[in-house]
Amino acid sequence: MMSKRCFILFLLLVFPVVRANRLLKRKPQNHQKLCVCASDIISCSNVSLTNATFDLPQHTAVLDLSFNSITQLRATWTSTNLNQLQTLLLNNNNLTFLSSEAFVHTTSLRYLDLSSNRLALLDEIIFEPLEKLEILLLFNNCISQIDRSAFHSMVALQKLYLSHNLISRFPLEVLKERSKEDSPFKLLDVSSNRIKVLPVKELQAMRAWLKNGVYFHNNTLTCSCELHDLVAYWHLRELSSVSDFADSHKCNMPGKQNEKILKLNCSEVKILKKEGYLEETMVLDCDTRQKYMAKRWVLPGNISANNTTVLNGNFLNIGPLKVEDSGVYTCYATNDSLSDTLHITVVVFNSTKRGGLEDLKTAYTTLGACVVSIVLILVYLYVTPHCCSFCSGGNTEKDDTGESLHSSTMSLPLAHGERGAEAAGFPFRHGDLQGSKNGRLNPIGEDY
Repeated sequence: MMSKRCFILFLLLVFPVVRANRLLKRKPQNHQKLCVCASDIISCSNVSLTNATFDLPQHTAVLDLSFNSITQLRATWTSTNLNQLQTLLLNNNNLTFLSSEAFVHTTSLRYLDLSSNRLALLDEIIFEPLEKLEILLLFNNCISQIDRSAFHSMVALQKLYLSHNLISRFPLEVLKERSKEDSPFKLLDVSSNRIKVLPVKELQAMRAWLKNGVYFHNNTLTCSCELHDLVAYWHLRELSSVSDFADSHKCNMPGKQNEKILKLNCSEVKILKKEGYLEETMVLDCDTRQKYMAKRWVLPGNISANNTTVLNGNFLNIGPLKVEDSGVYTCYATNDSLSDTLHITVVVFNSTKRGGLEDLKTAYTTLGACVVSIVLILVYLYVTPHCCSFCSGGNTEKDDTGESLHSSTMSLPLAHGERGAEAAGFPFRHGDLQGSKNGRLNPIGEDY
């Protein structure tokens, strides 16, 4: 029934019966009958194709199959090994299925457009053969699931467009795999999706040239001050991913929807301020919005260059720090298309970290020891039992100090008299006794 309808539709439009019959068959189609060819460029755009099964010449460099009704791209869509194919356009079709071997014959692809289709899932091995691919367009699909290794093999990837889908997880692995300085990666667009949470700490730690191309506006983000700090910092740094869409960065909170992130009631973000202590070493980072820029450091007027060292062109090493090293350090970066200036405020505290922090800990420790000592003294004075009625004789009067002392001393055994007296808390000092050598007496009355 469907074949008859399609046949009638093609008849009523522009195609003759012979061409319509060819389109409905699954065998390889003759591109010369359906497409416009110009040297190594073949355009089959908007010719009502329902399947992509072609017998194409090996020298094809550009193939345009856009604006058709193709629903599946199977491994057998072309039997020719297209070693020179660099651009493949499949946008604006009805694609719902990509075979895991769909691109085994197109390993030289550099540009692949799969936008405006109905793709829902990206498996791990779909794009595995595309090690040379530079630009991948997947926007305006129904993608909700992306395997974490779906783009792993695409080492040459520069731009990945995933906007206007149903993605709920930020694909952080795409950035981590391409965060090295020699990576060609430039852009990740996950705007207009359903992402609720961003990996804020991981994004903050990445280089500015990488963050400059991370677009995440128009998502269903949950409001937080961490999110505010991230967006505010990128905005102050004039990173394109935020500054170009400042009004589109919104978030949701209980009772409020689509709140502007930059308008949240959070503390003000101050750009590029570093603090240090005396004798430490500080490293300043000239983290620019683009890679491969010529960089030049300018020191505050009162700073001696002898205390600083430039490392790898990007970093400025200062140390050992002195109070006079405080000030505003400026990095000027330029290339053919951009100039970037960073002002970094350095504050050096007039103390060492040991003196500033560890001495504070020592002070608290000393205070605690004093408190414990006072408590022990009070316990000793008011809680420790006194030697009274149970001492020798049992009839000693409390007001007869001399007799009590003498009786307590004389009642001790001879061999342990001195030890017992000291243990009872009586360090005898009799300065008024004649003939005493040290002002102390043994239990039998002889001085020693």
